[in-house]
Amino acid sequence: MKKKNILLVNDTSLICHHGCNLLMNTIYDFFEKNKLLIKKKIYYEENYLNYVSSINNYDLILINGEGTIHGKINSDTNKVREIIEFIKIVKKKYKTPIVIFNSTISSLKKEQLQIINLVDKIYVREKYSYDYLKKEKIKSEILPDFLTLLKIKNSNKKNQTIIVTDSSIQKTSKKLLRFSTLKNHIYIPILYNNYLRYMRFFTFKFALKFKLFLFINLYLFLKNKYLNFFLKKISNSKFIITGRFHGIFICLALMKPFYTFQSDTYKINGLINLIGLKKRMLSINEINTLKFREFDKYEVLKIKKFKKKSKIKFDRFVKKLHQLRII
Repeated sequence: MKKKNILLVNDTSLICHHGCNLLMNTIYDFFEKNKLLIKKKIYYEENYLNYVSSINNYDLILINGEGTIHGKINSDTNKVREIIEFIKIVKKKYKTPIVIFNSTISSLKKEQLQIINLVDKIYVREKYSYDYLKKEKIKSEILPDFLTLLKIKNSNKKNQTIIVTDSSIQKTSKKLLRFSTLKNHIYIPILYNNYLRYMRFFTFKFALKFKLFLFINLYLFLKNKYLNFFLKKISNSKFIITGRFHGIFICLALMKPFYTFQSDTYKINGLINLIGLKKRMLSINEINTLKFREFDKYEVLKIKKFKKKSKIKFDRFVKKLHQLRII
């Protein structure tokens, strides 16, 4: 099987977010194993339109949709417009196939939906996005988030600690922090704010512009080191309370019991419904009356079934990518 040269748009590795690191690492490992060569990646912090003139260098364009492609309040509307404009220009001037994957799509304007419909393949992470696009007469397929493939080595050293993470909703994060302080649980935000924030600022303001790859690689190395510290804490704990979509996948990879809450989009609801773990999703107002429960045997079976079905879907995804050709 011949390797395809791919342009990957919207690499989120530089964001100070443990989930983004895990996601991009998983994506690159998956593509490499399946002979899908990422020849060039465009970081979230870059302007995608600057790369339009080089499209002929690639066999395929993959757009990592993540939580970006929606028009919700507090979303990065500039990035949404940038992605839409990128698709519009590429489809007008070139014949290179475009695939949107790993995406939540919702609340777009009519003219934006018309351009999205030009894409060769669309893979969304949950049924809400699928139904939304279907209503707009746009074809898509449900492919679970790439973190479904996440593998983390579980620690043999267990303790009784409970880990609490943040949420994509600021009010929820504040409540989770207060709760963890009151109950003496360990609070570790997945979207973090430490010295690495300053390195990120320098990276997207200067290092990317002047191609200072040595500094970029140092920054990514330090981010992954901090990620490993976070994963070690999670692995040693007995229970996780998380308001983050990516936090759930970490729990699933480690088979750690958890509770989660409403997000700023449908992604957490969609994931929980997809697996069938409705008892694991609560209202944030219930947090002070939580009873920590292990996974029961039915929940374990549902998680195993979800992972098995996802593996089949990812195998089909790879085949379809290899089949796409420049017409």
